[in-house]
Amino acid sequence: MELAVFGSPEFTLGFRMAGITKVVDIDESMKSEADKRLLQLMEDKDVGIIIADDKIMAALSERMRERAEGSVRPVTIAVSTETAAQETLRKMIIKSIGVDLWKQ
Repeated sequence: MELAVFGSPEFTLGFRMAGITKVVDIDESMKSEADKRLLQLMEDKDVGIIIADDKIMAALSERMRERAEGSVRPVTIAVSTETAAQETLRKMIIKSIGVDLWKQ
């Protein structure tokens, strides 16, 4: 099972440097293709996890975003550098394992 990265070239650069080879770059001029490119990744049987740039995820159509967020295989994780990312991670963990690790 492979890890794939989907986002802007600035977002994917660090993942490339870490050795991840299945990378889809989406720049500003390609946002209209974002749905199609993410769907191709999701239909790849070798991909188990997609790490996505939250800004590119926000540019997806609502239908595609819901499909990606609801997918179990591959699971799509939107990553952000903002504080809202922690809440997104919390929701993904709850969805994946059914337990709220932040609950007190």
